[in-house]
Amino acid sequence: MNAEDIKQEQKFVERGNILDSQGKYEMAIAAYNQALEIVPDDADVIFDKGETLVKLGRVPEAMKCFDAATQMYVSGMG
Repeated sequence: MNAEDIKQEQKFVERGNILDSQGKYEMAIAAYNQALEIVPDDADVIFDKGETLVKLGRVPEAMKCFDAATQMYVSGMG
């Protein structure tokens, strides 16, 4: 992973955050997924995705995101 990858990931994260704030949750999830394709172990993005999934009523899927992010935070990976 290089600096350009990280910049690209951050663009997707920012896009996801904006779309989430606009209530465009499905599009936000897609943006977070694109970010996670670049940096799969970004706990903050996984957590953000979980928060958006809750807004869509997809609680079991969101809980998996929260669990994964929590494990990463605890292990020092996130």
